[in-house]
Amino acid sequence: MPTIMITGATRGFGLAVTRALNATGDVDLILAVRDSDAGNRLAAQLSPKARVVALDVSSRRSIQALVNSWDRPLHALVNNAGLQFTGPMAFSEDGTEMTLAVNHLGPLELTLGLLPWLKGGRVMGIGSGTHNPDNAMARAFGFRGGHFTSIEQLARGDSERAGDRQRGMDLYATSKLLSMVSMVEMARHYHQPSFLTLDPGLMPGTGLLRTAPLAARLAWNSLLRWLVPVLPDSSTPERSAKAAQSLLLNIDPAPGEIYAFDGRPSRRVWSMVRDKEFGHRVLNESLRFLGISRQAEAARA
Repeated sequence: MPTIMITGATRGFGLAVTRALNATGDVDLILAVRDSDAGNRLAAQLSPKARVVALDVSSRRSIQALVNSWDRPLHALVNNAGLQFTGPMAFSEDGTEMTLAVNHLGPLELTLGLLPWLKGGRVMGIGSGTHNPDNAMARAFGFRGGHFTSIEQLARGDSERAGDRQRGMDLYATSKLLSMVSMVEMARHYHQPSFLTLDPGLMPGTGLLRTAPLAARLAWNSLLRWLVPVLPDSSTPERSAKAAQSLLLNIDPAPGEIYAFDGRPSRRVWSMVRDKEFGHRVLNESLRFLGISRQAEAARA
């Protein structure tokens, strides 16, 4: 029976993916979560083999604790945990801007640490149409696309002058761009595991805007949910979770491919995501920031 680890499994899209996988009855689920109490409550509703492991993706100490204690093969790792800040900038316990830490650097470090246990398996990143500056729907919601300067600058929180809300949106779009680029670049270097990205689409009702002002949260959790059938690039957590389930268990994904919420390759991917020179730079800078050499990275595989 395949073992699948899901980060951020207790809410939003992660919860929908967890339930979709559990419904198959053929998966051992590992819920890698920051809130162990919430994880245990969820595990009690799932297969008896579901279990909880502590993980704060923003904390390098927490990531290394999980990596060092892990001792069994994984069929898949789903790097689902993510966030977007719309208020003042926040930093991790390591001093890294929180959006970058949770959406890009943390998942990358976790993936590299678990590579020895993912032979023949899959690593799924969660993308977003907000990465693409040409995505009309994302722009309609105020996103301007990813804007990469350097990992060091982003980690320090250096950004152009903008209000908290716009800056948070820019950081989110950029972090998703870097996550997607890294999955493509990793696929160039490893034949296994298989690296892929799922863009689940705009999903009103998830916890993505949990730091937003009350009015924005109310619109996100109520009004916009009714508009999903008519909004382009929109989906529900349940529909997108079915695509994730299929990509993890049924379909043999193409290396480095980015899939849409219908389970097909996305047609809305910015060309920079697949640019080899850009991918090389992003991964190298990320590894350098994490203190991981290319040689050490290769030795883990």
